[in-house]
Amino acid sequence: MKSQIIKLLSILPITIAANVSANNFADVKLTHIKPEKSEAQWIRTKQFTPMYPMDLAMKGIAGCGIFKVIVDENGKTDNVELISSIPKKVIYRPAKKVIKKWKWQNISGHPNASEEKLIRLDFCMGGKTEADAKARCVEQAKLECSE
Repeated sequence: MKSQIIKLLSILPITIAANVSANNFADVKLTHIKPEKSEAQWIRTKQFTPMYPMDLAMKGIAGCGIFKVIVDENGKTDNVELISSIPKKVIYRPAKKVIKKWKWQNISGHPNASEEKLIRLDFCMGGKTEADAKARCVEQAKLECSE
């Protein structure tokens, strides 16, 4: 477990393509764990990089979180539950704010029904360019997201 944290911390000066400071970019990587994006009933209406929570960016906090998200039959985010995160519990509140704002659309062709999703958000900081930040976030997303 300590080695996973050390690996994550070694790449955290990593990755929303927002300029956090003059030479420090940040990125957010969304990974659909279950169902996979291609098998989902609901997808986000706007397919863009999620916003890096301002309070995390201002504090220089990077890490990851795995969330259970319930999309109701009307395409609204009904519930967001933290499954695991690094750093533990720091990411939940700001990430929940971001996730709760998402709007969803039914792409399955089936009648609307609620859907449980398991997603991972990686909040990455570092890099001198946007591309550098994105590349570092891809690497971070390959690591475990639990302590």
